Amino acid sequence: MQMLKSSWRLSALGFAALLLSAPAGFAQDYKEAPMLAEQVAAGNLPPLAERLPTNPMVVTPFESVGQYGGTWRLVMNSPSDISTLARTIGYENFVRSVTWQPDVEQADIVPEVIMNVAESVDVNEDGSEYTFHLREGHKWSDGEPYTADDVMFWYTDVYSNTELFPSKPTWSVRNGTPLVVEKIDETTVKFVFGGPNGLLLQYMATPSNDAEQNQPFAYPRHYLEQFHPTHTPDAAGAEWVQNFHAKADMWRNAELPRLHPWVITQGIGEGSGAQVVAERNPYYFKVDTEGNQLPYFDRVTVDIITDAQVTLLKAANGDFDMLDSYVGFVATPENRGTFFDNQEAGGYEFYEVLPNRANLMIISLNMTHKDPVFRELFGNKTFRQALSTAINREEVIELVWLGQGMPYQTVERPESPLFDEEMATQFTQFDIAKANEMLDGLGLTEKDGNGIRLMSDGRPLQFTIDISVIRQPWIDSAELIKGYWKQIGVDLLINTSDTTALNQRVESNEHDAAVWSASGGTDSLFDPKYYFPSSWAAFYATTWGQWFTKDTLPEEPPAAAKKQMELYQQVFAEIDIPSRLALMKELLAISKEEFYTIGVMQPTSDYGVVNKLMANFPAVLLASSEYAHPGAANPEQFYYTAE
Repeated sequence: MQMLKSSWRLSALGFAALLLSAPAGFAQDYKEAPMLAEQVAAGNLPPLAERLPTNPMVVTPFESVGQYGGTWRLVMNSPSDISTLARTIGYENFVRSVTWQPDVEQADIVPEVIMNVAESVDVNEDGSEYTFHLREGHKWSDGEPYTADDVMFWYTDVYSNTELFPSKPTWSVRNGTPLVVEKIDETTVKFVFGGPNGLLLQYMATPSNDAEQNQPFAYPRHYLEQFHPTHTPDAAGAEWVQNFHAKADMWRNAELPRLHPWVITQGIGEGSGAQVVAERNPYYFKVDTEGNQLPYFDRVTVDIITDAQVTLLKAANGDFDMLDSYVGFVATPENRGTFFDNQEAGGYEFYEVLPNRANLMIISLNMTHKDPVFRELFGNKTFRQALSTAINREEVIELVWLGQGMPYQTVERPESPLFDEEMATQFTQFDIAKANEMLDGLGLTEKDGNGIRLMSDGRPLQFTIDISVIRQPWIDSAELIKGYWKQIGVDLLINTSDTTALNQRVESNEHDAAVWSASGGTDSLFDPKYYFPSSWAAFYATTWGQWFTKDTLPEEPPAAAKKQMELYQQVFAEIDIPSRLALMKELLAISKEEFYTIGVMQPTSDYGVVNKLMANFPAVLLASSEYAHPGAANPEQFYYTAE
């Protein structure tokens, strides 16, 4: 048994951890924000020493100890944009990713983690048992104790309840056996798995994109048990499951106690519905190196704006304190000039974002299409390869993406040990004649009067591609691609919608084809859906993905995808880093052969803009769907400097 507590690497499991706790005798130096001190003086709030845990977590400020006050102003692109909230004000997991340092060599292909809500963890030799030690005296945002009973409520009444969660999260099942959680004492719980779970801590450190996080730190028993029939018989009824999920929704239910730096006072859909508002958590468990309780900012506002042009105009005017292509979504190549021209008037400056996207635009043909003719056609690898060959990526990148990308397929990035140059460049050479030859070879030789090829049932080869309006370059690129494909007898229709509508069509398997960007540029371990159908969000095979996750529309996949699913289970269990890399290479070799998606461009650089007055904000940030960006940079220690 080894304990993950101090700053050393647990090499057998590939973990790295750092526990920062308050030193003995530190409590006498604790300080709090003026707005909380006023509440204490008025008798409306207990003294700070009674609100903090015995050993608060100490956060070392990035540049300097900050000052209290101010409102952090953010933006999200729709009511369903939970990712922005999870990455900014909602990143408070059992463990967390470390702040990425540009001058520190990154080992392995998984992020290093440090303890967070959990104070320490003991891990047995094969990584099948994890004993988490919680912080003594830790409290929810309403002042109630956070203890092992909250974790057991999650396990017994939520995770194990098949009405609430008919399928189990991938991280919690090993060798077909779901997780077992045992309470050791008031601050200790043991997680027992059916086999090695070598990546558990790293998976727990990823940001949750769900409004209701199915993780053990997100369910306050004292509040939620009143909506659960096991504890409150009156809660039973036909709507109890829906009601419980609504009450456990941390972004729509402002009443839900939480452990975050800021507490939601106006959730999604509340008030006018145009803004999420949060105020500092008086029971937050972290302090800076001088004993000041965090966060520094008093409030956070997150505007909900569905029109990207409106967001761009407001951002260029300096109405938001930070945004990039992951938060706010409008810091894109084509908008760089707008931000550059307005930076002085807007009061912001640029920061560098190291992108982790495998591809900034991938086209997924629905290989599990409900129409058997389209299913057969889209499932034909040669057909997909022909369409890929008929894309002039150099022109698309130059005209739409301003030359800021590589003409790659969906592939790990060059800085990853899993990068495969042949996989990156296959079928990227623009050749209309070759593409026509490939389609002819499939027997698609008959055409209608408009030059469009006829499918096996005589219908014109015409299909619709669904694209979210959050990124105009996707639409502009699709217009160019439509022209290329017309030259090979394929008629492409473009349908734009908001992201929520697109996701609903995909999850219901109603789409012909869809566009999205692909993460997994260096973290495909945690977001492998672009390399094999691991969830419904594998747009190219949503029902196969739902088979893997035991979701609502499962369909058994072919042998190649099933082999990848088996390999992925081995990857997740593997505790040896070289063996894990070898397994991932084997999995990706199948992706290369199967050619699931059509990639257009892998970004070479990215940027963001940040308020000039915001301090403790790194000049370089790593961005990823699975890396908590900017949460890993500890937003609770951001603050405003004086003019």
